[in-house]
Amino acid sequence: MNRFEDAIARELSVRLRARTRTVRVLARWSAAVVPPGALVGDAVRVVVERLGDGDPDVLAAEVMAEAPDRFGRHWQSGPAH
Repeated sequence: MNRFEDAIARELSVRLRARTRTVRVLARWSAAVVPPGALVGDAVRVVVERLGDGDPDVLAAEVMAEAPDRFGRHWQSGPAH
């Protein structure tokens, strides 16, 4: 994770009740989809808008399916670091 993704993950962890792995996937995805020069708040807004009232784990699985090469094959297995 780079600093931008890490800052997004920190903000998401305050706003969402989700596993660490899920928060990191959503942070990585949102960092990739926001335009260059976007702020952390912009990336968090993208996640919150797409999530709506849904389950963060389901959204993480959806964004993983959209770009599996960005996350690695077994992002759900193993310890969260």
